[in-house]
Amino acid sequence: MAGRILVVDGVPTNRITLKVRLASACYEVATATTGAEALRIARQTHPQIVLIGDSLPDMAAAALCAALRALPCGADLPVLVQASGAGRIAALAAGATALIDSASDELALLARIRGLMRNEYGGLDQPAPGLAEAPAGFAPADRPRAVFVADQPATALGWRHALRDRVDFSISVREPEQALAEAVSHHGADLYLIAADIQQPGDGLRLLSELRSRPGTREAAVVIALRPGRADMMPVALDLGAGDVLNWDLARADAAPETAMRLQAQLARKQEADRRRHETLRHMRWAMTDPLTGLHNRRFALPRLAGLAAAAQESQADLAVMLLDLDRFKQVNDRHGHAAGDAVLAEVAARMAAALPEGALLARIGGEEFLAVLPDCPPRAARLVAEDLRRAVMSAPISLPQGCARTELGVTISVGVAVGRGGPHLPPLDPQALLAGADRALLSAKSAGRNRIVVAAPEIAA
Repeated sequence: MAGRILVVDGVPTNRITLKVRLASACYEVATATTGAEALRIARQTHPQIVLIGDSLPDMAAAALCAALRALPCGADLPVLVQASGAGRIAALAAGATALIDSASDELALLARIRGLMRNEYGGLDQPAPGLAEAPAGFAPADRPRAVFVADQPATALGWRHALRDRVDFSISVREPEQALAEAVSHHGADLYLIAADIQQPGDGLRLLSELRSRPGTREAAVVIALRPGRADMMPVALDLGAGDVLNWDLARADAAPETAMRLQAQLARKQEADRRRHETLRHMRWAMTDPLTGLHNRRFALPRLAGLAAAAQESQADLAVMLLDLDRFKQVNDRHGHAAGDAVLAEVAARMAAALPEGALLARIGGEEFLAVLPDCPPRAARLVAEDLRRAVMSAPISLPQGCARTELGVTISVGVAVGRGGPHLPPLDPQALLAGADRALLSAKSAGRNRIVVAAPEIAA
């Protein structure tokens, strides 16, 4: 089963009904009759979602919500609370993710749970560094921006007038076409409040789908407003990616405080998701980047080499693989210290990166060993690039840190090159064979006196 859900309700009928509904949807369901029991189970089982009913014998739903939030892993735990009257505001203030109505149908409840599970297990949909364009940035220090889209500008203006003094984000009113145009131009908002029916029934849901498909608004928080009699659209809106669904009279004097808190909660979840996603990306970059030189490391480079080899095979192109090694680098560390060695490595990496053509891969794969991979690069061109790299490294002495016996040091590199050709009538390009060919060529360059280039014969490279 996918997803652990904890149902907390003091009424046996409610617990049993919810457990049957959720179990039939293949969720793993635990139940608790009191708040104290719920906290104990939450500590033991770490549920993905908690559903709190409105009939607990030992504490209010809002108090349980706050207690769950205080658990070590409770800050990001989705908590759905069934509440009425003043209990709704109290639950939101205590950190409830969303409110559910006692009259809410099964389809709407399951759709809301599916949406929360998507966020829980959806993972990182951004590409690894170096493989595609960078994701749209998020600046927590900027004031968040919301866009309201309704059937008429006057309606959206009324929403803004009722809510602007209750929230800490700016509010803009837009026509659907304007909102989408901003999304396409990467000027999307952090939060959207959209009427489900605009010019035609369901227009707002189509706008929601478009926003979810655009890189600049894919992660935005979206809330849908439904007219009376359109409750059947709630499951559809939630399945399309809406974070919450509100009634059309959301700006009414007695509804505005709750509306503001629900919008604020959606924005907070969006910001936390952004933070976690960017943290994950940063860890991914750390895992695939050499901290000294800023180049990719072996963990990134070897799988990338395999991908470039497959692409060259498909496009019937040449693929050049170079192994580059600093000459007598051990003497740099032994005579001048590791700080000098680090300075040399960092400067050599920078010079090689500047000398390589666009589209080439450069990585540090060992202590003083580097890998360069050049797509669509035949042997003659590969030798010329290798010569550019060799000359760039030896073009000027490298400054050493203070405290070293010398202020600067000249260094050289040796380069081994192997080139393979892809094609439908040729053996598949083997990245390991190309690496082995480049390594043998590098050893030949070292044996021949260093500071030189050796290109492996095609049959040896293969």
